[in-house]
Amino acid sequence: MFREEDAVIRIDELPTMIIGDLHGDLEALTMVISIKEKLEPANIIFLGDYVDRGRNSVEVLSRLLELKIASPKNVFLLRGNHETKQMNEKSGFLDELKDSDLFNFANIVFEEMPVAAVINKKIFCVHGGIEDIRKTTAITKQNSFNYLWNDPSGIQGLNFSIRGRDIRTFGPDIVEGFLRLNDLQMIIRAHSSLDTGYRWWFGNKLLSIHSTLNNHGTPAKGAVCLIEKDQLDIYTYGKTGDDTGIIDKIRHDF
Repeated sequence: MFREEDAVIRIDELPTMIIGDLHGDLEALTMVISIKEKLEPANIIFLGDYVDRGRNSVEVLSRLLELKIASPKNVFLLRGNHETKQMNEKSGFLDELKDSDLFNFANIVFEEMPVAAVINKKIFCVHGGIEDIRKTTAITKQNSFNYLWNDPSGIQGLNFSIRGRDIRTFGPDIVEGFLRLNDLQMIIRAHSSLDTGYRWWFGNKLLSIHSTLNNHGTPAKGAVCLIEKDQLDIYTYGKTGDDTGIIDKIRHDF
């Protein structure tokens, strides 16, 4: 199924729901599915980082693949930087699987996942960020590295990142140029750990979404967003007493 999908998926049917990092957090995935059942979106896009760090990477990944198999034209799983062997070999997934053959096969599957999605010809969705001011048609599954790893920054231009030698940060001018070149309105991405579940950048031109309830061992809010024709709704969720539930809904009009 993934091999048949383009590197950049084009989705025109709305509403579409978008989910950020899950990192083996089964409780967060259960909450996401309950929100999905309530909102009944036409499509749902997961932005990557399904495995590692959390205690239930295998079950989270299995459930997501089941969703994909059940609705291949409405459920989309983008590749994150943890859907790479260099990361999930040392960050928990291999230890949890305890099966090197299955581990290698899982990473073959990850390599076939799409890199990005464009929703309603307006919104670019990706795990990490953008590489430079380039056309989305230039993105391939083979040249996906920076789209999985790069981060936004308040500093203009492309700059070196503390994440690693080949990773870059991109500033507001890069985002503005990328959106203008591709006739888009905004970017939605994951990749950043956020206690609040979401963060706006660059005058609401870029939105970071974080959907796990765990920020490197510290309890955090999760968030998902729903794209409709003229608006974007962010739903945050977290612990409310002994239960996990929706905390807030924030509306953004295009």
